[in-house]
Amino acid sequence: MKRAFLLLVATALLGLGSCNQSRNIYTSRAFPAAAKHHKTIAILPFDVQVGLRPNQMSRLSPEQLYDLELKHGRAVQSAFQIHFLNKVNRDREKVAVQDVNVTNAILKEKDLQPEELQAIPPAELAQMLGVDAVLVGSLSTHKPLSNAVAAALLVYNFLYTPYLGGGGPTNSGNAMIKLYDGASGELLWSYEKGLSRGLGSDTHHIVKAITRKATKKLPYAKLKVADAPQSI
Repeated sequence: MKRAFLLLVATALLGLGSCNQSRNIYTSRAFPAAAKHHKTIAILPFDVQVGLRPNQMSRLSPEQLYDLELKHGRAVQSAFQIHFLNKVNRDREKVAVQDVNVTNAILKEKDLQPEELQAIPPAELAQMLGVDAVLVGSLSTHKPLSNAVAAALLVYNFLYTPYLGGGGPTNSGNAMIKLYDGASGELLWSYEKGLSRGLGSDTHHIVKAITRKATKKLPYAKLKVADAPQSI
């Protein structure tokens, strides 16, 4: 009977997962004044570090892992552009977004990789890309446990440590996103978020969750129509 009960609990909990979230948001007092002059921003490819299980790492060469991280970085970049257009510019274009293909083509011409971008002064990046503001970011993920081990821990925690909240995340991530004014190079907004997802999650779901939540907090979304830059 007890084994049957444990199996039933495990089956139910496998579909739930756990989600522990924490975030830190900063918005500069200079943002409203600076944003009035922002006609176009560039979203740069994210610097991504993907954590894999040992058996997955053993099947990848350092070059293959780096290529995987580059692809994830561009995936986050593209996802952020889509969410920006859907959320911030949903009713009216408050600030144009340089197409990520154009951004990446310029960076390729300059032979710049995502991990090198945060070392370049934001004003220099903005001038290089021909935009009024730049958004840069990083994302790290790790998946420390196998699903079988995590399921066992999830059941154990649920039965024997209920006051600890259950929990047994198998995939987690941390994102840091920063928006800089292109003219002054000043930090206008930053968003740091940790996210842990339950069983069955993957990097795709973490990327989707982080970009969706971050764009909701971008102060551009709160700009009034009168404050938005006007097209010439």
